[in-house]
Amino acid sequence: MAKRIQTLKGELFMTPATTQDYISLGQEHAVTFGKTQLTLKPGILAEGKPLPCTKGLVSHNLLPGYCIPGIKKRIIVVPSLDTPVCEWQVKDYSDRLKSAGSHSNRAVYVLSMDTPFAQARFIREHDIHPGITFVSDYACRQFLDNSGLKINELSIFARALIECDENNVVTRVIVPRDITHLPFY
Repeated sequence: MAKRIQTLKGELFMTPATTQDYISLGQEHAVTFGKTQLTLKPGILAEGKPLPCTKGLVSHNLLPGYCIPGIKKRIIVVPSLDTPVCEWQVKDYSDRLKSAGSHSNRAVYVLSMDTPFAQARFIREHDIHPGITFVSDYACRQFLDNSGLKINELSIFARALIECDENNVVTRVIVPRDITHLPFY
């Protein structure tokens, strides 16, 4: 049973509570948006494999945004920062980092198809923790096309959480079956 989360604004979000609420990326190629079925383009992202090429990613300040080896990584993949669920997810994670009082022992990225300008505006408007790097695949679309997270009908990412070790080998991938639900960290 999914867990309901209510924000101060009264919005309700769901957090999957069982493994059946997640898809097995690489074996399943579909997610839902509520009751609407959506298909995923098959890709190469998988636990135990290298992270697909990130060299086409651009950070919110227009610098190359690829994931540099040498530190563990957490990549929060969101469909669009302009949606209430994505906004809440990123702000909540930022607030958790602020509450921790120190930097995480891993690099944290937020990956979306939003333009770097939209990402920069989001960071400013929501006072996002400086330890989070926003990266966009809007121009190159290489990660979108190769990862297995592309929603074919919308050409945006499915919501996911990707964790990598210091060598950019994927250690965990979580993809909620319903993209309006949040992954458990």
